[in-house]
Formats: sequence, structure tokens, C-alpha cells
Amino acid sequence: MSVQGFWGLVCNPGKTYSQVVSAPFRIAMASLTEEVKENKRTIVSVVVDNKEYVLCTLIPNKIEQQVLDITFVEGEEVTFAVKGENVVHLTGNYVFNDDDEEMDSEMNSDSEDEEFDAEEFLKQFPPGTKPEDIRALLNEQGDSDEEIDSDDIVSAEEVESDEEEEEEEEEEEKPVVNKKRPVEATAKEQVAKKQKSEPKKEEPKKKEEPKKEEPKKKEEPKKKEEPKKKEEPKKKEEPKKKEEPKKKVTKLPNGLIIEDVKLGDGASCRAGQRVGMRYIGKLTTGKVFDKNVSGKPFSFLLGRGEVIKGWDIGVAGMKVGGERKLTIPAPLAYGKRGAPPDIPKNATLVFDINMEINKKFK
Repeated sequence: MSVQGFWGLVCNPGKTYSQVVSAPFRIAMASLTEEVKENKRTIVSVVVDNKEYVLCTLIPNKIEQQVLDITFVEGEEVTFAVKGENVVHLTGNYVFNDDDEEMDSEMNSDSEDEEFDAEEFLKQFPPGTKPEDIRALLNEQGDSDEEIDSDDIVSAEEVESDEEEEEEEEEEEKPVVNKKRPVEATAKEQVAKKQKSEPKKEEPKKKEEPKKEEPKKKEEPKKKEEPKKKEEPKKKEEPKKKEEPKKKVTKLPNGLIIEDVKLGDGASCRAGQRVGMRYIGKLTTGKVFDKNVSGKPFSFLLGRGEVIKGWDIGVAGMKVGGERKLTIPAPLAYGKRGAPPDIPKNATLVFDINMEINKKFK
């Protein structure tokens, strides 16, 4: 979540302030005004889902302001009230979700990456189609927003001729044995000519030459088989490399790092829903300080401050069966004090979490 603008509300005693949240906002401070009537307590409360919650209690000359960190999401109906004799100012800021911006940027980058393949498009036309006819069809139909240059059309015709040339070259390469037959025929012609001028004793020597060439023909297919066996394990290893980049890592401005290991199924969870989680909590040293891997899942209301802030932000948007890795900095965890004896001061925490329950809170 990132800051978008200022939010504020002046609450007078004995009055209520109700609204349906149209844009998410965060309350960061509650404070008394300069004029204080009595030294009695002043209580600030909020009603959400027909239940009243106390946000803070202010006492003149003792506690005149209180730091808060409470976020209200779009669509929630909330009612603020003040009990006491003093006016209270609630201040904070509007917020927006960084994930939405990332999705928009990804959609834009995907559309930019798509390129028109002129060669594949031109293969749809029958062989021998003239470039002028293709242009005329495109102007009439208007199916494509991309322009095809004349060079692309010519290159498509060249592709057909290139394919024919490649087929002819393959046919010429396949009859390797037939190329050696004219060599034998020319050798026989030479023998016939020499028979007239030379004695017949030389004939057996010339007949031995083609016999020596025969084992060479048998060795050629063996050399071709060797690279085929080496290529097979490489093809099996390729899909393993493609599976690794599926993890999506998001680093928020507040320092929280969210790594999606598995997306899960169903609808994404939102603030106000009760979720059940399995988790393993570790320090950056690898020491496990807490975990829930069996029995009843850890259950809490999302976005209500029942857990550390890093969890409220990091769990939002998960689906049932989804898995994430959260790297939570100290300000979003247990801060400067830590949680002795297991969690030291200013500790960055790492959680491996898995969502098992996602129910709408009523």
C-alpha cells in the first residue's frame, strides 16, 4: 500500500459519522484539540459490521494524542463516534494497492511484446499470390492494425522458393550411395581403355579398390546416430528450467517482500474475511521461533489488526491452497522492542505461509 493523499475527520462529542468507504484510507493519528474542557477520558470508537470497537482513549494532560495504524478498504460501512466532553481530530491518508499497478504494467508490457509475424500471415495465401492482391484484400477487410511492408510480402514469396530449394538439397544429400556409383562406372571405363594398351594382369588390383570403400559406407550411419543419443537428455532437462521462473516476487516501498510460490484456487481474500493459515516463522539466521503445521489452522480476521502489519498486508489477495514467502522488516513486525526471548530487537522475520480457509466474515 502506498500513500495517495491526506484524510481527516473532526469528531464532536455525542455525534456519529457514518460512511461507505469509496476509496481505501488509513487512520494514523487521533488527538485532542487545543481547547480541553475536562480532565476525564474521551473515547474514540468505530462500528464495523454492526460491532463497535474502541480505537483509543485520550486523557487531557496525560494522553492527548495516540498513534494509530488502521486501514479501511473500499465497500466497508463504518461509523465513528466520540464519548466524552472533548473534540477529537482523526487524521491519516488515502492509500492504493501496488499490486494493481503491477498488473496494469504487466498487461501493457505483454501487449507491447506481441509482434506481427508477417511470414506466418502470408502463408495463409495460396502460392503465387501477387503482393498487389494481398494489399487489396487487407485494405478491404481491415482485419489488422499492423502495416505489412512490400519487403515482407516479397520475403514471403522468397520463403516458398527457399523451402523448395531446401527440399531439393535434402533430396541431393540423401542418396549418398548413388554418388559413388558413377565413380565406379568411370573406373570401369578407364579399365576398359587400359585393357587395350596394358596386360590383363592389372584387372584384379582395380577390383580391390571398391571393396575397400564398402566399410566406409557402413561407418557413416554410426556417426549420425551418436548425436541423436546425446540430444535426448537435453530435451528432458528443458521443461525443468522453464518451471523455475513461475515464482513472482513483489517488493513494496515499506520493505515488505512477497514471493508467490503457489497461486491457489478460488477467489482472492479481502479485508474483513476470516482466513486460516499454516505457517513456519523464522529469523534471518534460519532459527524457527514459531510454527503451525498440524492440528487446527491459525485463524484471524484479515485487515483488523489482529496480527502484525506484515501479515495483514502480505496475506491479502491469497487464494485457498496458495503459498507465499513473506520477508517482513522490523517496523512491520515487532519493531525495536522485539518479542523476547524468541524474537530479538529490530528483527526481520521470514514466514512460509499456506492458506487453508477463506470465509466471509459476517
